[in-house]
Amino acid sequence: MSILATIKDHSGRIYRGIQALLVASIAATAIAAFGLTEDPSRATALAMSVASTSLALLVLMYMRSSVVQSLQSAADAEAEKHRFLSIDAMTGAMTRRYFLEALSDRLGTLRNRRQASLVLIDLDHFKQLNDTFGHQFGDLALAYLVKEAERIFADGIIGRLGGDEFGVIIPHGDAAALNKDVRRLLDAMRAGKRHEGKIIPLSISLGVALAPLHASNPTELMLLADLALYESKAAGRGRVTVFDEEMLSDKRYRRLVERELRAAVYLGELELHYQPIVGAEGSIDALEGLIRWRHPVRGLISPAEFIPIAERSTLIDMIGEWVFKRACADIGHFPGRRISINVSGEQLKRDEIVTMCERVLRETGRSASSFIIEITETVATAATPEILRRLEALRGLGFRIALDDFGTGHCGFNYLKTLPIDSVKIDRSYIRSLAHDQVAQIFVSALAQIARIQDITIVAEGVETAEEFTLARTAGCSRFQGYFFGKPAPRDKTSALCAADNQPLTLSA
Repeated sequence: MSILATIKDHSGRIYRGIQALLVASIAATAIAAFGLTEDPSRATALAMSVASTSLALLVLMYMRSSVVQSLQSAADAEAEKHRFLSIDAMTGAMTRRYFLEALSDRLGTLRNRRQASLVLIDLDHFKQLNDTFGHQFGDLALAYLVKEAERIFADGIIGRLGGDEFGVIIPHGDAAALNKDVRRLLDAMRAGKRHEGKIIPLSISLGVALAPLHASNPTELMLLADLALYESKAAGRGRVTVFDEEMLSDKRYRRLVERELRAAVYLGELELHYQPIVGAEGSIDALEGLIRWRHPVRGLISPAEFIPIAERSTLIDMIGEWVFKRACADIGHFPGRRISINVSGEQLKRDEIVTMCERVLRETGRSASSFIIEITETVATAATPEILRRLEALRGLGFRIALDDFGTGHCGFNYLKTLPIDSVKIDRSYIRSLAHDQVAQIFVSALAQIARIQDITIVAEGVETAEEFTLARTAGCSRFQGYFFGKPAPRDKTSALCAADNQPLTLSA
């Protein structure tokens, strides 16, 4: 029942009672009008008329007061309902629906376009904040972001568009002023939020699109600002990017590559090249499988060019399965050696990685103990409980897990105790610096000692000279990989290299 219908039902009986009273009053007054002195009863009738009319007036006053009060309560209820629908309860920002309506209103009509700036903000590593400091701190961080944004963009409209993504509508297109305010917000978040007596630094990524310079349609403006936000994330986060026309060209290029790459899987254009991993005596103990794309027109394409594009969709799962199937087919050409394959962090976000590996092993009849799965340090530091569970499941199948590029990010020695890993590959930058950098020497030696205690194999990457091989071995590394031992090569060439190796063929890695 609507609010008006409720009020009508509540007041209907009172209204009919007033009608009856007024009829009685009119009748009594008519009788009295024939002559007040002829009959004393007429005086009584007149008195009754006055009393009934007065009562009717009082009831009318009560009814008016009741209706006004009911309408006010209804208005308050409507206002509370609107506030609930338009304001995010946790952060105080506008909800997505009303934010988009506000954006449309601000941009104006086709005949009357108005200037505006749209800023999209994403709180970096939000899941990590929740996992490390608890969901309560995550909520406080979101509310703190909104509070700072409201303070800095005093004339703006702040909206919550998703879990950790927000938008700001600014009623001008002054790029210089906008850049100044955005920098202030970046600095404010880097200054951090106090939590349990500590200051926790926060990081945000921002994307900006201007109207009507870049777009006048709210949907299109959101899309362009989102492209700019993605560029900020891809460039390392913690920064702002203003939309540029080249981003649309990049997007079209990515779509083209994605279509061609999908076809390449079926057309047999992908190849797996292998690079030796040797022991302390120089014998080949394992091989790393590295994907290559032999394009019919562009020639050999590096994975650094197409893997990031594949990771933006489930195409990475298709490529990952192709790599593992290829490795299973090739393992017979390298008797006694393991093959190491790289697994993307995007693959580990889904349970399909485990079921796929189980299925391929069953179909090919291979053993998981013949393979090493490599994950990057970036994946390890951002590993959620779900990712760790999948790594444990893969390890339970018999795979060995290797941590690649160690030393390039924030992965400390403590990770060696908590991560389910069997080997660590030291980034090539440390190996190159061993001859002249004391910090690199101490780092590699300390890592080797800790790994020995944890029963973890240490692999030195990027070994290119005999001197680097000697220094890395002296520092405590037990496995080595680099151009000094061999470049990545097709299966047949690498197989011949393994056959020429005079050292014993063992699975000791």
